[in-house]
Amino acid sequence: MDQRKRTSQSSHDGEASGSKRMKPESNKIHLRQLYGKNQPSDKKIRIAEELRTGKDFTQLSSELGIAKATAEVYGIDCLAAGKELDHKRKARYLGITSEDFQVMTVNILSNEDNKLRTIRDALNEEFSYNQIRFVLACLIQELEF
Repeated sequence: MDQRKRTSQSSHDGEASGSKRMKPESNKIHLRQLYGKNQPSDKKIRIAEELRTGKDFTQLSSELGIAKATAEVYGIDCLAAGKELDHKRKARYLGITSEDFQVMTVNILSNEDNKLRTIRDALNEEFSYNQIRFVLACLIQELEF
């Protein structure tokens, strides 16, 4: 708690003295580090194309012979990489409400150790890793809910 007070106080002091806050680029770098590796693949590209046609993760997992959670990861990876996808529709597929999005955003932005597990623990394991990674992908691409 003292750590949060100090961080909060120093950001107020910085505003008063005219110094700059953390640059958006460094925040984006932090978010990408937290997100982890994101390698392109043919299946990910196909998932992105099929999502644009209105298919959901259940359909895609069946068509591609992969687990639904894997199809979700591929779609989320595409979003994090900057593919133009309807993130609000994907949020519905993943069961994320605007309130959930805000709760996860606060926890992600306050995370200091670059571990998804810490975020999930702070959220009392109420959200899946894929839900957290989805919100993280939206933050990387500066998408609002």
